[in-house]
Amino acid sequence: MQYIVMDLEWNTAYSKKLGGFINEIIEIGALALDEQLQETKTFSVIIRSQVSKRLQSRVKSLTHLTNADISHGVTFREAVERFTAWLGDEDNTFLTWGDGDIRTLVKNCACFLELPEIPFLHHYVDLQKYCQSFTDAANSGQQLGLSAAAVKLGIDPDVYPHHRALDDSRLAAACLLCVFDQKRLSQAAHWCDKPFYERLSFHPYYISDINSPLVDADAFRCVCDVCGGKVKKEKNWKYSNHAFRAVFYCQKCDRRFRVSIQYKQLYDRLDVRKTYTEITNAPESIPVKAEKSEA
Repeated sequence: MQYIVMDLEWNTAYSKKLGGFINEIIEIGALALDEQLQETKTFSVIIRSQVSKRLQSRVKSLTHLTNADISHGVTFREAVERFTAWLGDEDNTFLTWGDGDIRTLVKNCACFLELPEIPFLHHYVDLQKYCQSFTDAANSGQQLGLSAAAVKLGIDPDVYPHHRALDDSRLAAACLLCVFDQKRLSQAAHWCDKPFYERLSFHPYYISDINSPLVDADAFRCVCDVCGGKVKKEKNWKYSNHAFRAVFYCQKCDRRFRVSIQYKQLYDRLDVRKTYTEITNAPESIPVKAEKSEA
């Protein structure tokens, strides 16, 4: 079994054929590791764009790739054929920093090769989630970027060139080496079966209809988060910034606070977050806010 640490660079472009924007892959970089995490081989290819002949200025700035570089690249089909041959027949586990790259690869294969599934993808691990679980940001709810995670793991990211596919793959592999636990990594791996692709294609969304059957009416019955006593609703529930919000007043504590309730439908669960924000009216000063969250 081999571990394949992969990184992609892409250019966001509008496709008339698709009737929308697509993150078109312009570079694939990967390295193969054996079961002892020893590097065995590397892969790198630049891909000629089919949708847009010009790179976004942000992409050029980050990658230092030029329009001329892309124009001399290979087709996406040829790149995938080369990549498949490079992988060989050995069982593999793909690892990418966050699932954005694997989503983009699936989307590009579906759009340009009419492949709803990727034949060479056997198992998959979100390396960002795996590595972050070993840091003090494990329960922060925010995703660490590759460079930030490297610093937390004691790696100097400046040793590695940034924002080229193979270079970012090397930095990601260095992060993996710092926290490698074969059992935990195996537990984090997903078999690339039908549910895996269904999960990737699912787009999480926020529920904005307070009358939705997914919304629990009991969550909107509020008490004071300090004394637990009854409160008076001063402003009705309104939907704003992906959450239902209302203002309450507690006579016993003589305090006002805003309650925000957010419903987010994920692939396999409904994420509900209830937040209390104290409202303090301080003349000639910036209002002081103290937040308490329930998830």
